[in-house]
Amino acid sequence: MELETLKGVVPAALATLAAQESVYCEHGIMLYKDPSVTVGRKTIQSGGLLSTMKRTTVGGIPFFLAEFTGPGSVAFSRDGIGEIRDLELADNEVLDVAEGSLLCAENRIPYDMIYVKGTNRIGRMLGFFMDRLRGPGKIALHGFGNIISMTLAARETMTCDYGALLYKSGTVEAKSLNLPFGSGLLGKLESYEVLELVGPGKVALQSIDPKRLHA
Repeated sequence: MELETLKGVVPAALATLAAQESVYCEHGIMLYKDPSVTVGRKTIQSGGLLSTMKRTTVGGIPFFLAEFTGPGSVAFSRDGIGEIRDLELADNEVLDVAEGSLLCAENRIPYDMIYVKGTNRIGRMLGFFMDRLRGPGKIALHGFGNIISMTLAARETMTCDYGALLYKSGTVEAKSLNLPFGSGLLGKLESYEVLELVGPGKVALQSIDPKRLHA
């Protein structure tokens, strides 16, 4: 499979497939395809039926993924301003991707999900799901706004906005916390909800929170 970025204000990823090569993605993000590319359905089976229903009803994760099989080309778009990154995962390399950021992945890459617990405060920090992908294979991701990439050393820590995380290595720990505005009771009550990331591993941030963009 070959991946190409179609640049623009709203970019797209173009996957060129040989015969019997396949990619998968969420429903509704295909932009166009060759007539020779067939469309199927990929079932998400991680954790059994009850876990799948919980992710679907509470977390917004799709019950099925769309699968496209070559020969031919198919393009995907997230309908938002930003950048696209084409990545090739090494054998057994694990990457956790923010929900709504995966454009497509080679069919040989297993698809799973992880859950990042929230702070249990009223609001959106109730936790969230991330796509978990394991190499080897190629993937394309959409970052809203600009993408900022970095690598954290072992035990190196950084704090980021809740909606800024685009992807992280499976070795990077992500946990939510409340960042107080100053000291005392008032500071704790007005605390800012953030994510703390602890290395080692790769991290990429997006400069626009997609939830705010689509609000």
